Amino acid sequence: MRKIGILLSLMAIFLLACNNQQTKTDDQQAENQTSLTPDVPVEVTVGSFDQKAGELVGKLVTIRGTADHICKHDGKKLFLISTEEEGRVKVTTGEDMAAFNTENEGDDFIVTGIVDDMVVDEAYLQEWEEELQAGIDEKKHLGGGEEMTPEEKEAGEHEDAAAAEQIANYRQMMADQGTDKLHFYSIVCTEYEIVEE
Repeated sequence: MRKIGILLSLMAIFLLACNNQQTKTDDQQAENQTSLTPDVPVEVTVGSFDQKAGELVGKLVTIRGTADHICKHDGKKLFLISTEEEGRVKVTTGEDMAAFNTENEGDDFIVTGIVDDMVVDEAYLQEWEEELQAGIDEKKHLGGGEEMTPEEKEAGEHEDAAAAEQIANYRQMMADQGTDKLHFYSIVCTEYEIVEE
C-alpha cells in the first residue's frame, strides 16, 4: 500500500513537472512571437499626449486631431489640436516623407509615427549661444528654421535677438521648474491620412 502511495506521488510530481515545462515553452514561444511581430501603435489623444509621451519615446503611436497649423515655409511641421480636450501636439515629417500640404490646414488627420524627445539642457543652450556668436545658421533651434513673418521683419526684429530671448526663456523655465532639463515631445510621422467627413 505504501509503495502505491509513493508511486502515485512520483507520478503526480512527474506530471506537474511536465506541465510546468510546457507552460514555460508556451510562454517562450509567445515572447518570441511578440518580438517578431511588427510594432502595434499605441493610441494616444491630443489631451493625453504630454502625460504619456515620456514613457512612449521611441515607440510607435497613432493620434487623431485637427491640423491647427501647417508650416508654410517648408510644410515639414503641423500642429494637432482637438475640439474635445486641451493640448497641442507637434508632428514633423519623417526622412522620406513629402511635406504636408498647407491647404489641409483645418482638416482632421490620423497620424502614425514615432515619439521623439528633444531635450533642452544647459549644454544645448551653450551650444546654441556659441552658434549665434559664430554666425552659424541655427535653424535646428528656433522652430526648426521657420522664417520670420513679414510683420516681424517690418518691426525690425532680428533672429539673433529672438534666439537670445528664447535661450533666456528656456533657462527661466528650468529655474521655475527646478530642473536641469526640459523635454519637448513630438511625433515623427511615418504615415498619415486625412479624414474625410
